[in-house]
Amino acid sequence: MNAEAMNPLIIILPPLFVIAVYTETKSHRIPNWLTGSAIVCAVLGAVLVGGLGGGKSALLGMLVGGGVFLPFCLMGSVGGGDLKLMASVGAVVGYPVVWWALYYTCLAGGALALLYMIWTGQLVRGFTKLFRLLIGKRRESGRGLKKALTVPYGVAIAIGTMWAILL
Repeated sequence: MNAEAMNPLIIILPPLFVIAVYTETKSHRIPNWLTGSAIVCAVLGAVLVGGLGGGKSALLGMLVGGGVFLPFCLMGSVGGGDLKLMASVGAVVGYPVVWWALYYTCLAGGALALLYMIWTGQLVRGFTKLFRLLIGKRRESGRGLKKALTVPYGVAIAIGTMWAILL
């Protein structure tokens, strides 16, 4: 096993994911106190465990995790809570493991979105929305007050990150 796989700070992740998934599925929000405290604990813990190199790895992981999600957040594809959750995951797992967490999170998110579209009978509509997003068009207008249903991406982040760690 490599040194990244033995990171003792990953003990932070299960309670982080349980709370994040619960709050996101109940209220469609991931609380700032949760992601903020996870980042602080991860960075301080990384410095205590690995010295300045550990702190650098945690900060770089945080920047990569949040930075990759930033364009998708600005486009409205993921929420700000998802961005901050991925940044906190990056701080916990550090650099370069954050790249694997992002990779498996994308796979898990795609699988969850596909299952959701099949379950709700919106497979064709979902692919139409994806195509519109890829060609740079905004979401459809004229939906009135009806809010579109979304997949809670915190679930994908939890599954993808744990998948990356277990591998």
